[in-house]
Amino acid sequence: MAVGEAFRNPLYPVALADPFVLKFNGSYYAYGTPASGAIPVLRSVDLVNWERAGAAVGAPPPDQRHWAPEVAYDNGRFFLYYSTGGPEGEGHQLRVAVATSPTGPFHQGREVLDRWDPFTIDGHPFRDDDGEWYLFYSRDFLEGHPVGTGIVVDRLLDMVRLAGERVTVVRPHAEWHIFERDRRWYDRVWDWYTVEGPSVRKHEGRYWCFYSGGSWHAGNYGVTCAVADHPLGPYEPVAAPDGATVLRTAPGKVIGPGHASIVVAPDNISEYLVYHAWDPSLTGRYMFGDPLVWVEGQPASPGPRIDPQPCPPGPTFRDLFDGGDATRLDPSRWRARGRWEVHRGEAVHPVHATAASAVVALVPSSSYLLEVNLSLRHRASSRALYGALSWYQDEDTYDAVLIRVADRSVIWRRLRRGAADDTVLAGLAGDFDAAAYHQLIVRRTAGSLEATLDGVALHPAGGPSSPGAVGLWTNAPSAFTGVALTDLDSIPD
Repeated sequence: MAVGEAFRNPLYPVALADPFVLKFNGSYYAYGTPASGAIPVLRSVDLVNWERAGAAVGAPPPDQRHWAPEVAYDNGRFFLYYSTGGPEGEGHQLRVAVATSPTGPFHQGREVLDRWDPFTIDGHPFRDDDGEWYLFYSRDFLEGHPVGTGIVVDRLLDMVRLAGERVTVVRPHAEWHIFERDRRWYDRVWDWYTVEGPSVRKHEGRYWCFYSGGSWHAGNYGVTCAVADHPLGPYEPVAAPDGATVLRTAPGKVIGPGHASIVVAPDNISEYLVYHAWDPSLTGRYMFGDPLVWVEGQPASPGPRIDPQPCPPGPTFRDLFDGGDATRLDPSRWRARGRWEVHRGEAVHPVHATAASAVVALVPSSSYLLEVNLSLRHRASSRALYGALSWYQDEDTYDAVLIRVADRSVIWRRLRRGAADDTVLAGLAGDFDAAAYHQLIVRRTAGSLEATLDGVALHPAGGPSSPGAVGLWTNAPSAFTGVALTDLDSIPD
C-alpha cells in the first residue's frame, strides 16, 4: 500500500498467491491463485495502488482450485496459462484460455497443454527477443534422486500448442528443496523435493530462470535461479546449499517468499520482483513487491521487506490519455500538427492520407527511452505508416521508427528537408494484425539507437546525438496510448 511517496508490502490487502503481473498499454494487470473461487484480475498504473478489475476465469467445482495463472499478450489476444485440480495438486494439468482484453473474460480451450503428463503446473510463457515463444512449466520426476517436482521448457508452435520437445531446466538438487518427508503421492511414500514457479529474464545475453524451492507451506521456501546461454538450456543452477539466493524467509516478518514474476517499473528501466509471502501468523499468502537488482552480473533483491521503501520510479513524461475525451491533445504537454482527438484512453488521428505528428513538449537529453503503444484503425490505407519519432527538429527534419503496411515491414526513416531515406529493419509476421495494439520502444544512448516491437529486437542506424523532440507520427487513421518518456541522463547511477 502507498504511504506518500513510499509504499509498504503487502501490495494488496486480500491474499493472492503466485502473483503474475502483465504490463499492457502502460497499465499493469495482476493475476494470482485465489484461496478459492475465480481467478481475480487487479489493475494498477504504478505497481503500488491496485484495484479489482474483474475475474479472468470463473470458479472451478467446489472440490477444485485454480493455480498460478500467467498471461501473455500476442497480436491482439491475451493467453492465460493456468492449472485446475485438487487443493493439494491432485490432477492438476496446464490449460490455456483466451481473451481480447486483459481483464477477460478468458475462454478456455478443450485440451490441456501437455496431455501426456498427469501433473503439470506453473506455466510461464516467455518470448525471446528474436520473437520465438517458449513455455516453462513444472512437472513431477519419479526417477533418479531426489524425487520430486522440477521445471521443464518447450517451444510453443503457437500460443496454444507445444512442440512436444520439452527439455529439463532444473530438478531439485539441494536439501533445502525438501517439500515433505514421507509424502504419499502416486500411491507411494517418498521424501519429496520441489522446485517450481519459473520466471525467465534475459540479461546481458544470458537467460536467467528464477524459480522457487522447498515447501510453499513453510519457511524453507524461497527464490533462486539457474542460468543458460539459450532458452532451451542447458541451465546451470546458482549454488546456494543453505537456501535461496534471491529471496528467503525473514524470521518474524515474512515467511516463505516465492513464485516471483518480473516486471519493469513505470520508468521502463527499474525491475521489480512481484511474489507472494506468508504473514507471520500464516493467515494467507499476500502479494509483495521488491526491487530486482544486478550485482556483478548476478540477480539480487533487498526483499522481502515490510518497512516503507520508495515507490517504483516513474518516467519523466507519461500520458495514458485518461483525463477524459477532448477534440485535441493537451497543448501544455504536446505540440501537435494535424487532427488529433482524445477518446476513451486513446490519442486518435482519424483522417486518411493526411500526415499528423505529436511531439512531447519536454525535450529529453541525448539519452532516453520512449515507449509508444499503437494501433491502426481497420479501414486504413495500405499506404499507411505509423510509429514513433525518435528525433524531431521540424516537420521536414526527423528520424522515425515506423510500421509500413504496404510491404508488412518496420522501417527506419530519416527525413532531411523533405528527402526521405527508408531502411527496412524487419519484416512483420504474416498474421501481424495492424488493428491490434503493439508496443514500440526506442532507446537512444551515446548516439546509438535500439528499438523493439513487441519485445522483438530491431536495429536502426545511429542517429543524431544532439537533443531533439520525440513523439508520434502517422499518415493514416491510428490510435496511440501508454506513451512514456524516461530521460536516462536524469537517472542516478
